[in-house]
Amino acid sequence: MNDDTHVFDNSTIAPSLEQVRQRFESWRKRRKKRTRIPQNLWQAAVSLSEEYSICHLSKVLRVNYTALKKHVVKFNMPEKNASDVSCSTFIELPAPAVPFFESTIEMIKSDGSVMRIHAKGAACSDLMELGKTFWAADS
Repeated sequence: MNDDTHVFDNSTIAPSLEQVRQRFESWRKRRKKRTRIPQNLWQAAVSLSEEYSICHLSKVLRVNYTALKKHVVKFNMPEKNASDVSCSTFIELPAPAVPFFESTIEMIKSDGSVMRIHAKGAACSDLMELGKTFWAADS
């Protein structure tokens, strides 16, 4: 068996995955050579990525793993307009007279933004304001 041929036991494939696999096969039979996969098929494949690994999907659907992964990442990333993109803002906090504590706080948003704070003697209210500013930056 060559690398392009995959045999799957249909009894182990859920109906939704089987339907998408059949849509890909149907498209392959009708398409002209070197035609790109239509967006609606990519979306169908991506919609299954919460239930199945990208590796499993790429094998069953016979699509390139890297291409599928790019579509999954693209689909899961929130779209941003040029007006939505904000540059980092530096917020200076006044130094407290008496050190309260020393701590490192890290916040990570779903879009991959990270804010790491190493605080020495900052008041909790100051740190809360920093956190609120960070979380509100894209809203």
